[in-house]
Amino acid sequence: MASPDLVLMHPPSVMDFRKRTQLYGPVSDLIPSTPVFEMYPIGFTTIASHLESRGYSVRMVNIASRMLASDRFSPERFVRSIDASVFGIDLHWMPHVQGALELARMVKKHHPNRPVVFGGFSSSYYHDELIRSFPQVDYVLRGDSTEVPFENLMAVIEKGSSAEDVPNLTWRREGRVMENPLSHVPDTLDDIVIDYGLLVRKVLKYRDLTGHLPYANWKSNPMTIAMGLRGCIHNCLTCGGSCDSFAKFFNRTAPAFRSPHLLAEDIERAENYIKGATLVVGDIRQAGKTYASKFLKELKERDVDNEVILELFSPADKSFAEEVGSSIPRFSVQLSPETHDEEARKTLGKPYTNAGMEKSVDFFIEAGCGRFDLFYMIGLPLQTRESVLGTVEYTRRLYERHKGSRLHPFISPLAPFLDPGGSAFENPQAHGYKLFASSLEEHAKLAVMPSWKYVLNYETVWMSRAAIAESTYASGLGLNSIKRDLGLIPQDVADAVEERINDASALMDGIDAIVAKKTTTSRELDNLRELASRLSESTVCDKEELDWSTNSIYASIPRMVGALLRGK
Repeated sequence: MASPDLVLMHPPSVMDFRKRTQLYGPVSDLIPSTPVFEMYPIGFTTIASHLESRGYSVRMVNIASRMLASDRFSPERFVRSIDASVFGIDLHWMPHVQGALELARMVKKHHPNRPVVFGGFSSSYYHDELIRSFPQVDYVLRGDSTEVPFENLMAVIEKGSSAEDVPNLTWRREGRVMENPLSHVPDTLDDIVIDYGLLVRKVLKYRDLTGHLPYANWKSNPMTIAMGLRGCIHNCLTCGGSCDSFAKFFNRTAPAFRSPHLLAEDIERAENYIKGATLVVGDIRQAGKTYASKFLKELKERDVDNEVILELFSPADKSFAEEVGSSIPRFSVQLSPETHDEEARKTLGKPYTNAGMEKSVDFFIEAGCGRFDLFYMIGLPLQTRESVLGTVEYTRRLYERHKGSRLHPFISPLAPFLDPGGSAFENPQAHGYKLFASSLEEHAKLAVMPSWKYVLNYETVWMSRAAIAESTYASGLGLNSIKRDLGLIPQDVADAVEERINDASALMDGIDAIVAKKTTTSRELDNLRELASRLSESTVCDKEELDWSTNSIYASIPRMVGALLRGK
């Protein structure tokens, strides 16, 4: 089999996580992936789809997923065995910083003459440091839309010509850091190619299902993504994807939207392949009421059967909820109020009231919403331990109001890292934050600490890292008790969650004692490895509460075969 032109590889958060004792804590309890953060960004799919449409052969390999699936899988042996003209590695989310740098080091060790390209939000933010300080990285493609720049770079590498005309590129020439203009910032997403059959064809070609999985349990809980926009009109304090961050670091002064017709078509085509849920990225109201109505009308005409998950960035009125309900047979909604404290929420950049949020929940449930998820966070400005527990008690009121009516509040720490690019990261003191890391090198060192408490790259003037960790476990116990008391979860599930939380809290204290001795031996931590691994998932809640699908991927095989035969 001929070598591909490009191999896109997704690293684990920490490359040797299987050999380390690390209590990750509940950092991934509210996302599909495990604490290894094995979910690769949607950009992998759009880049691969674009390049394939231009005649390049692209292979995608989820190194993290393969490491989770088998202890016998060696990333170093795999990297040594594979070849390509170019190797691409994502550093999109900061939790992957150590794994991404280590994976790039492996590539350069075994393929010293092959170029290594980094991309993603965090790569864009740290592009200068990546090229200046890490010789295993040859190129960084900056910005939120690198499909065309990647094509340009592939052509340059193929011809052996200069990269000075490749937009959005940071690179090295004769030891000097070169920064090309970040000029490719498309004002529409209508030119993006999203080939949902690509993964299926690649799985068949390379006989590698695990290496193409978006996250570890995707086979049992498949979900697809519909990308409605790049950019944002909101300016949330802690978000690296805020409008200020996009303007400053990605040269995007306004969001780029996918047309309502194409976005609805994406969801329909996803259903052709996968029997599961589809998450629409971004609040569809950001483009205005007319856009949202056109999208819902397009979706209604397609009679999509898969569940569609909509994000709200603020409460919605009754007419919008009813419009959603009449347009989508099966839908759910997500909203992140972050805290019950309205003053703290306003400080974050979300100036809406609890009353407005509660009405919005009412409207959507009345309109037939399958489930309405509310996400609360720990580690916010103005937030104390008492405030965290106040949020937990507030959820009791929500549960009592909507008992048995599909409302699902969750709470989790803002972890492991405060987003680079967000206002809180850029000007921490002004917003009550203290940073423990600012550079890539510093974050990579934090990433391998033995307890998630020490991995946090921040604390606030209201709560130390220790207080954030302790409040997280306390809030998990409180929320678990409320759900048990109201009969929302079985007694055995509540008991299991309580036991995990107490065990995790005790283990955190045990690791603290070992670290405090200053003479820590690897054996002391090694003895705790298995326990730490077991207590790093489904800590503050049972992770299965987030599952969207009751169908495994095998239920989708007839759809996949049919779609491939029809050429859709």
